[in-house]
Amino acid sequence: MILAALLSSLSTASVAGSELWGKAVMAEPFEDQPFRPIIPPDWVWDTLGAGYTLSGQDTEARAHAARLGVAISELNVVDPFYPYYDSRLLKRRSPHVPLDRLPADIAEYKRLGIRILAVYPPSLQGEAYELHPDWRRVSTNTREVPSVDLQAHPYGGMLCLLGPYGDFFIEVLAEILTLHPDVDAFSFDGLHYGGVCYCQHCREAFRTGTGAEIPDVNMEDAAFRRYQHWADRRMEDLVRRLQARLKAIKPSVALVTWTTNAGRFGHLRDIPRNMPARMNLLLDAPDQEFWMDESNRGATIVPAFANAYLWAVTNHRVGFSEPYLMSHGNPYGKDSFPAHEVERRMLLALTHGAFPSIAYAQPPRLRAAVNHSLKEVQRRRTWITRKSPEPWAAMVMSDNTRVFYGRDPGQVEARYQAGVFGAFRAALETHLPFTLINDWNLNPEDLRPYKVLILPNTAVVNERQTDAIRQYVRSGGGLIASLDVSLCDEFGNPRGDLALGDVLGVSLRGPAESKADPQPELDVNFARHLDASYWAGRSQVWTFARTRGGQLDSPGLRALLDEENVTFKGPAVRVAVSTHTAHVAGTLAPPGSDAADTMPAVVLNQYGKGRVAYLAAGFDSAYYLYAYPYQRVLLQELIEWAAASPPPVTVKAPMCVQAVATRQRRDGERLVIHLFNDVNTTAFHALPNDDVPLREETIPIHDIQVRFEGYSIRRVHLEPDALELAMKPEAGGMVVTVPRLDIHAMVVAELWEGLGSPLNK
Repeated sequence: MILAALLSSLSTASVAGSELWGKAVMAEPFEDQPFRPIIPPDWVWDTLGAGYTLSGQDTEARAHAARLGVAISELNVVDPFYPYYDSRLLKRRSPHVPLDRLPADIAEYKRLGIRILAVYPPSLQGEAYELHPDWRRVSTNTREVPSVDLQAHPYGGMLCLLGPYGDFFIEVLAEILTLHPDVDAFSFDGLHYGGVCYCQHCREAFRTGTGAEIPDVNMEDAAFRRYQHWADRRMEDLVRRLQARLKAIKPSVALVTWTTNAGRFGHLRDIPRNMPARMNLLLDAPDQEFWMDESNRGATIVPAFANAYLWAVTNHRVGFSEPYLMSHGNPYGKDSFPAHEVERRMLLALTHGAFPSIAYAQPPRLRAAVNHSLKEVQRRRTWITRKSPEPWAAMVMSDNTRVFYGRDPGQVEARYQAGVFGAFRAALETHLPFTLINDWNLNPEDLRPYKVLILPNTAVVNERQTDAIRQYVRSGGGLIASLDVSLCDEFGNPRGDLALGDVLGVSLRGPAESKADPQPELDVNFARHLDASYWAGRSQVWTFARTRGGQLDSPGLRALLDEENVTFKGPAVRVAVSTHTAHVAGTLAPPGSDAADTMPAVVLNQYGKGRVAYLAAGFDSAYYLYAYPYQRVLLQELIEWAAASPPPVTVKAPMCVQAVATRQRRDGERLVIHLFNDVNTTAFHALPNDDVPLREETIPIHDIQVRFEGYSIRRVHLEPDALELAMKPEAGGMVVTVPRLDIHAMVVAELWEGLGSPLNK
């Protein structure tokens, strides 16, 4: 009866108006209505300071945090055992938390100017688990309802958000907001469906919607891949209904909650996925856990990528990133964690577009470092809110390719993600201005501002996306693509050939396997120390040769290679040139083979007005997995060759400096070029698989040059230290010199109003 009443109230509640929703994005399978992103409330865009753990702090600590800029923090309103208020939906009351505590905490947060982030673990609630067995999540293909010993585990077990419990969950939140209208936002530890559920409600809904039964978990099974899309839509619909319900009560309330992302690298290896990346567009501000321990690729390019990707999945709106202050992930702890590393991690997140959040409660030895870092973030407030990327190159990170092509959690890094990470690394080290984008951004409107599109092994694209890419290149956009790009449809089903083959100028001939001896004769002093695992990782070894006088016979590559051929270790596919406009710029062959075994490695094509470089050899993947410097130069030169115009912003600095260009349209119009010094003075001297950045000092970088081309600039200054930079005209552009970079600084170019940039003309 209670549930029926709740559903009735849900259907009759006034739904917030269409002004809550943005323009529809690319459709996915099993949609029953256009997918529209939520438009965050105005206050979210400027809420820079998220400081967690204040719920466990006293008044003095909370007040101190507020003075440092902490503007939002959590308050627990429901835990896995009890609600902390007098609920008509959840009857049990906590013997540990008096009912007057929550109102008192809310009043104190309000007095201190701290916004209230109400916390509710969404899939774990002991009372609901006990009273509604049919709401329990069933994680294996069985009709047996799971059960736990509620005496030993009174919190119960996982509940299914895709059925009636999801409706109940929404109504509990609506009740909280109605009883406590000062709540500003909600946060959930795990708002996802766990990849699969076989409860009776999921079975019935899937059968009704598709006429089929939910298959066993098997990403190689096309039927299960269809189920994953179906479950994704169910999860998105839950969040859509949740937003409408809550904002009908209080339009300014927000979902500021945890997301699954590369900040914890294991999330990117979760296959089946727990939530689609697109669901982030239904959150007002997703927050990621940002770990840099060994299992999360802390000593690689992945931490920088994680923060850029977090910003990307919001469509470059607002996302938070909380650095976890741990020395290692095994054992988890802060043993001898250096204070300097706190600032490094927070400013790295800020550089790549995220708002750094932090757990305010820390051991005494780290409190000063956290306070200092919060102050440093606030000193940059003026130049980091309400920003957008400055477009030139767009690089796709495809969640659909990750799941439906990567398929195996143990293989997805090498099979797909390595290509994205390698391309990201090359662009970052060469300081090319680029922007991470998503599957849904592969449409004419979103691609229009960019001069070159990078598709690192983007295997899964649908017909609308291929049409958009084809139109983009035909109209003059550049394209860099590799390996199995466009091989699969939206379900991951392989096509007979590459759907973009006409654009690339190639047709697929199948996988490429090196016939080289996997264990060639080596110097005995080298070979004696190698085991089987060494050879297992070195089976795909090739000789790469550049075409004499071609695009790759360049000064940059000659400086590294002279006229010699070079080793390439990495994935490759066999293709044939299929159009007269295409030509081979480089070849692969097994070491020591004859000319008959040679195949294209790099194919260049002219398609309409656009230039295309296709990498049948995965140089992007190799630059992450088994890198040679020539791969970085090759990728840089091809990106610049394919682009319709030169980069509008170029940075001359060591490769340890990360540069990110953003645009602000507030208090006038400006460009903000973030510079982050990622040098590690221990140079990652430990075992690579287990090393993590624990930096205790920095080495300043001097005399970094930033060049602007095509902008009408009033003045340039270096922030947050308000240092005016002299503008020097140079060959049609304008150059400034940054005298010193310690950790992070911003080159701010104030533009003449209305004149904008060459990319918008």
